[in-house]
Amino acid sequence: MTLSRNLAHPRNGLFELQRSLAKRLDPYVEPVNAAIIASLAFLYFVVGKFVQRPATPNHSVTAIWLPAGIALAAVLLRGNRVWPGVFLGTFLLSVNITGTIGLSLGFGLGNTLEALLAAHLINNSARGIHAFFKMADVLRFIFFAGVLAPALCATIGTSLLCLGGRAQWTDFLTLWFIWWVGDMLGTLFLTPFLVLLLGHKHHSPGLGERLEIAALITGLSAMCVLNFGQRPTTWIPGNGFLFLCAPFLVWAALRFCPLEAAGAILVMGGLATWGSLHGLGPFQNPTGLPLFVGGFMAVGTAMTMTIAAASAEQKSATKDVLGMYCILKDTKEGEIRVLQDTVEALQVELARNGARAVGGASHKSVQ
Repeated sequence: MTLSRNLAHPRNGLFELQRSLAKRLDPYVEPVNAAIIASLAFLYFVVGKFVQRPATPNHSVTAIWLPAGIALAAVLLRGNRVWPGVFLGTFLLSVNITGTIGLSLGFGLGNTLEALLAAHLINNSARGIHAFFKMADVLRFIFFAGVLAPALCATIGTSLLCLGGRAQWTDFLTLWFIWWVGDMLGTLFLTPFLVLLLGHKHHSPGLGERLEIAALITGLSAMCVLNFGQRPTTWIPGNGFLFLCAPFLVWAALRFCPLEAAGAILVMGGLATWGSLHGLGPFQNPTGLPLFVGGFMAVGTAMTMTIAAASAEQKSATKDVLGMYCILKDTKEGEIRVLQDTVEALQVELARNGARAVGGASHKSVQ
């Protein structure tokens, strides 16, 4: 009897362990989340193959890594339960590029930790998907998602390349810098736009607003083609007219919501990167792409999103003040109506009492 009870305890413990594991795995294997994980892995792989090109000293390091922005946006929008999609997409892409399973597992770990760390810090310190509506939150987002988390991923990835013999330790700082800037740009380009587009409700713009948005995108695209494309005339200076892009970014930040500002950044970043990688524009040397285009776009992104957040914050504060004013106005008007009714009632009562007094005096005089 004692023996059977002792045997029952390990069975119960194993059963409880199985139940605990099944409960933990339920969010990951439910059909909707499993489909999101598969879609995320596929999208990560496809976009990674599209942007991967021999523009850097090592084929495993890319000048601009757009999948980093996709991964962070997915974790912010759907939570930590989609991290297998990031890991699987990175692993498959790395195996396809390097042909090494061990190295690919390390890359998958580094990219997954980057997305999870950035999302954790943004959710706890910058209000998560609402980080783009206050200036302080935007600055925290830029630091956490654009500086800190990519530095962790760059350290892990570059160390694995050097340890695996894919790169020399003498090239560590160069590769680390390119990796860090690539992830930073991918995050700053895509994450704000995807989060604002998919994580928030939007009003339907009127005809005038649509025409203004079309004029903004057309003008910005023309300036970007002029600066980062084939020069139509020879009198355009070597550095182009980069300063002419700034008014369009400020226009998008002040006149519209942060979504339109993020869209303007995406347009300018895409055209600037395309022109630079094809030997056009002021940043036409692909070897210097991470330094020059990275600095230009990082400053432009930080400026535009900060102005857009400050404008949105001011608009929200103005709306709150007007709402409070309307409430106070209605309250005061109600109080004034009550006082007027009270005064009118008192006047009527005084008139009645006066009439009674006059009637009583007249009756006494007649007697």
